[in-house]
Amino acid sequence: MIVFLASVKTVVAIVAMAAAVLLLTCLFLYKESKGFGVVRYSFVNGRLHTDHFRMAVISDMHDCDHGNDNEDVLKAIDRERPDAVFLAGDMVTSSMEPRYHESNAIKFISALSKKYPIYYGIGNHEEKLRRCSDRFPGAYEGFVSRLSDMGVRMLTDEKVSIEPAGIDVYGLDLEHEYYRKFRTKWIPDDYLKNKFGDIDKGRVSVLIAHNPEQFDKYALWDPDYVLAGHVHGGIVNIPLLGGMVSPQLKLFPKYDAGIFKRGDSTMILSRGLGSHTVPIRVFNKAEVIIIDLYKKQEDNNTGR
Repeated sequence: MIVFLASVKTVVAIVAMAAAVLLLTCLFLYKESKGFGVVRYSFVNGRLHTDHFRMAVISDMHDCDHGNDNEDVLKAIDRERPDAVFLAGDMVTSSMEPRYHESNAIKFISALSKKYPIYYGIGNHEEKLRRCSDRFPGAYEGFVSRLSDMGVRMLTDEKVSIEPAGIDVYGLDLEHEYYRKFRTKWIPDDYLKNKFGDIDKGRVSVLIAHNPEQFDKYALWDPDYVLAGHVHGGIVNIPLLGGMVSPQLKLFPKYDAGIFKRGDSTMILSRGLGSHTVPIRVFNKAEVIIIDLYKKQEDNNTGR
């Protein structure tokens, strides 16, 4: 009898410990997956026509709400006082369901548009809305129309210029075949030149290109900066190894988050502001990126 009671106590203790570990794990995952941070980068570029230009960069919102219609995100951006906001794709979510999700994104972009110029580059979810018109009838056109009413233009293989800063912004509309899972189809070496022509080397060039996997090809065109997202930081960030998985279902993708350089091109890769399909982040906080461009090194010390 004593042995039996001891065995029962042991089993109860093991179950209690397992439950406690499970609870702590769930709490950790919940905490890691909530909230966002502000990440800052600065660069000196002598082609800038003004002394200083500040960009706020957001990608992969996926129609998320960080609370009260993203009030804290909007306040965080307002504190930074950017000269412009750049949206690097997937602000909405298109799924296999016969509907899509945009209400939070519309409110968020509308609030931003009242204060800042917005440059919107297309992601694979916006591309899917347009491509799958039978599944999402009128959705893409309606979304673009609402953006237009706000003064926001989605850049689909288009260039706009920001004056007097001397910045050219290119919005890449990457076809679905370059987003397929498991394998990579590389864009041709002259892909960007055929779309946009040659870069004006007397000005700063910013390419909004949602898919970072093609960065080596983008760099052949020689843009100053590439703004990308799509990978969500690899979902789980493992120290020393980086992001664990890409949307193409590749383990430990070459480009997961942060700064990457090829030649004279620099890619700023966002971890994204939201999530979809796998709503988990581990050591991989959602983020708003702030980029400061300075004409001269000493300008970097002036603050703002």
